[in-house]
Amino acid sequence: MSLEHKNILLDVKKPAASRIALTQSNEPEAFQQLLQDYWTWYYNDALYDAVKLLLSTDLGWEKVPQLSTPPIGEVISPLGYALAHTEQEVRKAALQALDATITVPTGTALIGEECKPLEIEKFEIGVYPVTNAQYHKFIQETGHDPPKDWMEKTQKKYEIYELKGDHPVVWVSCEDAEAYAEYVGGRLPSFAEWQYAARGTDDRTFPWGYEIDKPRCNTTELGADGTTPVVAFKEGISPFGCYDMIGNVWEWTNTPYDDEENFRVACGGAWYYNHDFSTCTSFDYFSTNYAEFVIGFRIAH
Repeated sequence: MSLEHKNILLDVKKPAASRIALTQSNEPEAFQQLLQDYWTWYYNDALYDAVKLLLSTDLGWEKVPQLSTPPIGEVISPLGYALAHTEQEVRKAALQALDATITVPTGTALIGEECKPLEIEKFEIGVYPVTNAQYHKFIQETGHDPPKDWMEKTQKKYEIYELKGDHPVVWVSCEDAEAYAEYVGGRLPSFAEWQYAARGTDDRTFPWGYEIDKPRCNTTELGADGTTPVVAFKEGISPFGCYDMIGNVWEWTNTPYDDEENFRVACGGAWYYNHDFSTCTSFDYFSTNYAEFVIGFRIAH
């Protein structure tokens, strides 16, 4: 897929030759420089080989999306291009990066606008909401029905670049999300776990704090008019290191809204809503078989 027609900007401060030279060095300082200059995703040492492979591949690393000033146009990140790469190892490395989880320690969370204290046991949660690329792999391996919008895009083989592999999957019901969770050996987070992962131990309104000082998530104020890559807002991560906890897409939880458990709570707001409805305490509820263009999910363990 060509990069030229995308909304990108050449960053002359990062020459490709310098990046390649750093990837070929075995010095720890060189790798740290690579991370500092290029890697806006979550990183731990288990990702070293995958990240080094990705950074040594031509994925438009010297071209950065114009995400700082709304409105923005269609954006695909370098990881998005990796997910559509012709080399299988590059695609696998990108998926490995997206599958990253973090451990949220046992602690006292302040739940809801009333900030009711609740003890939460240690758990793991996805750094990112589940993306189109991850869900695409799930469909290929299980035969699960694809989301509605994929079927509308193409009747042929699903081309991952057309589906924006680094964007959160949407048009998935809670039942779909639970099927994916079972496939990866996980589950959906509870409402309380989700809020704790987004908010930490204080009463902050947004994952980054209390004020809106710059675009830190994808809400209507951004002007994207659709989803954005799950890594687009490094400055909007939660205290525990989760990306995209608010805005972009509502996220299913496993918490029932009604006694009959026909409805489930979803958290975080979406790109279709403004900041008033996209906070750490924002929630809605939907039928377990309901799917929509602004609902996705992330996995817990």
